Amino acid sequence: MTEALHGGGVTSVLTRWLTAPDQRVVSAKARRIGSGGGLLAAGAIAGLAAAAAGLMFLGALIGLAWIVEPAVGGSVVGPARLAAQAWLLGHGADVAAGGLLIAVTPLGLTASLVVCCWYAACWAGRRARVDCLAQVAVLLGSLVLTYTAIGTGLALIGSTSGAEIGLLSAVPGLVGLSSLAGAGGLLRTAGHGRLIHDAVGFPSRAVMAGVGAGAAVLLAAGAGTLGIAIAVDRAGFAALTDSLATGWSAGLGVFVLSLMLAPNAVLYAVAVLLGPGFAIGSGTTVSAFGVTLGLVPGLPLAAALPDRPAVPLGVLLGLVVPVLCGLVVGAVVARRLDDGVRPLHAAGWALAAALLLATGMGLAQWMAGGSLGEGGLATIGAPPVATMAAAAVLLGPAAALTAAALRRRHLRDR
Repeated sequence: MTEALHGGGVTSVLTRWLTAPDQRVVSAKARRIGSGGGLLAAGAIAGLAAAAAGLMFLGALIGLAWIVEPAVGGSVVGPARLAAQAWLLGHGADVAAGGLLIAVTPLGLTASLVVCCWYAACWAGRRARVDCLAQVAVLLGSLVLTYTAIGTGLALIGSTSGAEIGLLSAVPGLVGLSSLAGAGGLLRTAGHGRLIHDAVGFPSRAVMAGVGAGAAVLLAAGAGTLGIAIAVDRAGFAALTDSLATGWSAGLGVFVLSLMLAPNAVLYAVAVLLGPGFAIGSGTTVSAFGVTLGLVPGLPLAAALPDRPAVPLGVLLGLVVPVLCGLVVGAVVARRLDDGVRPLHAAGWALAAALLLATGMGLAQWMAGGSLGEGGLATIGAPPVATMAAAAVLLGPAAALTAAALRRRHLRDR
């Protein structure tokens, strides 16, 4: 027994002696990466990687078209500059090309850039082993500064006599996108999302769950409405596609452009379901209460517009969707609250979730809108304030009443 203990003790000492140097090296490396210089370097690399990933994605698409049809760019500099311009357009930059001011942000492209920033921030957070909010702030600041500097440089280099990029319109999008996506990725990697929820003085988990559920219902209804509208006019969709897609390379371009603009069209459909509707220039307006037809851009997605100046029956029935969305918001909030929350308080939190969702919908409509020049297409999209107000009126009462009723039932059955 003594010999066994002695042997085990010797083995334990040898194990600690052999592993101690490696542990010291790892600790020193972790301290070096987690120091100020290491955090700044990791953030700079993440910002560079996020920008490079987005540019490579666009460069691959544009480069493929250039290989098939060299007239697209003439030389390799042309496609590279076009990729930079498209990348900045995804950040909300205004691009003036051929006497036409393009001020509509393709939200599909914006979503892909958000994904690039998110994963780059997650990598940087794991690499730097951030474990406190101060380190997150330092790393995020380095990421945002690097990303914005790259975008600013591209705006200066990408501007030519034929296509000018508005620098003042690009910087807010660069800072905002990299800040939000980077902060989300870093907080998730560092595990501080739960700490933030626990630190606030209100049931943030229940409120945000209600907002997420309501947003999912609205967006799904908008996507369904868009799909049904295109399916109803399949012939028009095919005719517009054939007129633009003269070859397979042009067809690929039309497909990618339609895919990038699909989120914008979904949000416009949501505006119709909420009531205010949307406009495509001064000649075409579509809402739940009337349709005015005029000249529209010759894109395949334009086939979703009604062919007659009358309100379809399906649009009127679609006004029920916001009320159902309010019911979903109230139910989710009520079920996520603690057992001791009273019905009146539950109604207040559900109303807060509905108002937050309405505000987010207004911001989304503002991002999806814009203009194409200063003529007949100077106004494109849904009115943000009217959409936000309509969402608040339709969602708020339904959410509050549903949450109060469910909490009252829960307390009675308990």
